[in-house]
Amino acid sequence: MAAALIQSLDEPEQTTEEVEAAWAEEIQQRLADVDAGVVMPVPWPEARRRILAAANGRREAR
Repeated sequence: MAAALIQSLDEPEQTTEEVEAAWAEEIQQRLADVDAGVVMPVPWPEARRRILAAANGRREAR
């Protein structure tokens, strides 16, 4: 994902419609991944706890 973001910096600017279409496609793919069981959603309290732990240099067990 980081490589794609870096590459996107070198590309010509996209129109608002292109950006919205790209986001819609990303959202649909992520929803499909959840529906297929490829990824498991994490409740916000747990996600927040993990984010704060990572920000403090700790990696928490899942």
